[in-house]
Amino acid sequence: MVGQITTRIAEAHDKERMLAFLAAHWRADHIFVLAPDVFDWQYQKPDGGYHIALALDEDDTVLGFLGYIPTGQFDPDLGCDDIMLAVWKVREDMALPGVGLRLLKLIEKTHKPRVIGAIGISDMVGPIYKAFKYTLGQLHHAALFADGTHAGEIAVNVPDVAGAPVPKDSATLGPILPAHSEAVARIAQGPGLAKSWTYLQNRYVNHPYYDYDLRGVFQGDDLQCVIVWRKVDVNDTAILRIVDVIGPPAGLAQVSEALRGDLHDAGADYIDILQTGLDADGLRAAGFVSPADHPDLILPNFFAPFVASNVTIKLAYRDFETPGRTLTLFRADSDQDRPNLISELD
Repeated sequence: MVGQITTRIAEAHDKERMLAFLAAHWRADHIFVLAPDVFDWQYQKPDGGYHIALALDEDDTVLGFLGYIPTGQFDPDLGCDDIMLAVWKVREDMALPGVGLRLLKLIEKTHKPRVIGAIGISDMVGPIYKAFKYTLGQLHHAALFADGTHAGEIAVNVPDVAGAPVPKDSATLGPILPAHSEAVARIAQGPGLAKSWTYLQNRYVNHPYYDYDLRGVFQGDDLQCVIVWRKVDVNDTAILRIVDVIGPPAGLAQVSEALRGDLHDAGADYIDILQTGLDADGLRAAGFVSPADHPDLILPNFFAPFVASNVTIKLAYRDFETPGRTLTLFRADSDQDRPNLISELD
């Protein structure tokens, strides 16, 4: 039995005790423990503190940890209006209930956010989110194949429809330039998290470990949406992974031919997307296939290390400003697209 527990937002001097807590009570081989720079990149604030809610005993021993990533982590002007939770752990040997909920309430009280969400939640915490009026769901996985043929080293049981012709492009796919910064601000006013030109630069362009491609969908000179992907090499082939889409989601379906062209240029089997909130019919019409429609199709999700199976990634979110609104979220909105192995830091 522990004594009195206090909760507060982590400060710079808490770093070593937080890493020790993760090593002892989460995973000793977690990337945060083995490579603290990744920990800092995800959580550290400009003042040296951390976007982490802590529960501590009288001796300042960490008993509970709830990390969160505001969009302001990558653009300070966005602040903490939109927050995604990442790593929620309370010591299992504690006898006091409700500590994890106190951490969640601390984040809500401290920042009064517009949105709180979490991607990659466990079955155990689902009922807790539901009790607090969070919307529950899961990421929908789909892929567009280069030409219907592939080496068979990644996806398995690809349906014949994956090789069917795609609709003619009704827009063009091109590079995103600084001149588009105002347009990015305009199209970011949608049903997703608040984002900006600065967010794109710091989250993707200046990423310390991954190389991302940012492409714009254009009608003439008018930017419709931004698609962010990165190449993942697997065995003797590769795929492209769409990790974020900013702007009206219909823009993705307007450039299927161009996406297939990029697949050929990259020598990749397919380009996939994990998301919630996009129109599944629109993805199908654009040539994307999904295990949701083809149960025998295997689209692996984990590549570091590689796991040759489908994976269900559950999520929860709450829109405090507009209750009941359906949000659009992507794999990179939380911590689902960060290094997981030391080898990825080379």
